[in-house]
Amino acid sequence: MPSQFEISLNGFVNFLRTRGAARVDVVTRQLTQYTEPYSPARDFYRRIINAMVSGRRANDDAAICKAVLDAAPQYKKAHYESVVDGWLTVLPDFTGTRCLPVHTGRWHNESVTVRVTPHMLLAFPDGHKEALWLYVKADPLPGTDAEAMLWLAREAMPEIYAGATPVVVDVRREKVWRATPDGGEYGAWLEAEANGYKFLAERWEGAQI
Repeated sequence: MPSQFEISLNGFVNFLRTRGAARVDVVTRQLTQYTEPYSPARDFYRRIINAMVSGRRANDDAAICKAVLDAAPQYKKAHYESVVDGWLTVLPDFTGTRCLPVHTGRWHNESVTVRVTPHMLLAFPDGHKEALWLYVKADPLPGTDAEAMLWLAREAMPEIYAGATPVVVDVRREKVWRATPDGGEYGAWLEAEANGYKFLAERWEGAQI
């Protein structure tokens, strides 16, 4: 059943990563942003991610990424260059693929709905499909975060593309995660964390009244 609070996959994973009183700030910041109009200023990596997607769709990855890199403002250039270098290094894992339309799936319990949208859905020559999430930030992606993303993505995969495999790529570190964790305790942990998010979100809503 739909939940009162719906957040993005990245937003929920950021919450999972945070501990203690800092969680209040994470929830407050997220819910505040969701009530505001979209601002490109808050989306530092959007252009280079779009270039990676467009390059794979056109099978012209290097040229399209380089064009966006060359046009980037100076304060973004070093970051974008690191992302492009990493992407072109891991790209052999995804050569010969074609892009399929991307759909959004959802994982939810009674507390929270997590919106799960891959950056790419790739079809390989042998017929198997992979849904990719691209992590491009300067700090390395913790393994626990990647595992949480894979688990949630797998649960939402029937809505995204039934039978596809979730894949998380830490682009700058050239690291690819494909192994989704198993075990009932993992699901129970995420259920409990979703309940914790709802508790803090309701406190935030109450403070706005």
